[in-house]
Amino acid sequence: MQKVLIAEKDPETREHYASLVKALGHRPLVCEDAIAVLDCASAHPEIDAIVMDLDLPGAWGEQLLEVLSGLDHLAQAPIIVVSAPRSRTELMRLLVMGMHQWFEKPPESRELMDAIRTCLERSAALDIFDVDGPLGAQTGSAEGGSWLMHA
Repeated sequence: MQKVLIAEKDPETREHYASLVKALGHRPLVCEDAIAVLDCASAHPEIDAIVMDLDLPGAWGEQLLEVLSGLDHLAQAPIIVVSAPRSRTELMRLLVMGMHQWFEKPPESRELMDAIRTCLERSAALDIFDVDGPLGAQTGSAEGGSWLMHA
């Protein structure tokens, strides 16, 4: 069971996102403001994905996105942003800051659910590799040049 941090100020929307995560068979960790998000990220270093609104109380959303994507233990956790409309320039800046996917509110439930599923599959696939070690560490080879896993 993977963990998905959900950062959303609206209680009904937060519960809806949590129900989508539960329907996928995973555990939602719900937060209503930026302080709760940072506390949750500290208390649960094994977070596999993040679904967040940029308009949270307690912080400018882009700052929070940048902080989350900069945390070592969350470096591989995909971040899905669900927020108010943004310009192309803002979306490009969010991608550079660590966002993996963006949805304008309100997203279609099926599309958001598919995005969460895809992110969790990606996160699980990355767990196969020791992303902190040298590339050759997964193969057991002394040369250390290959990143492919041997059967």
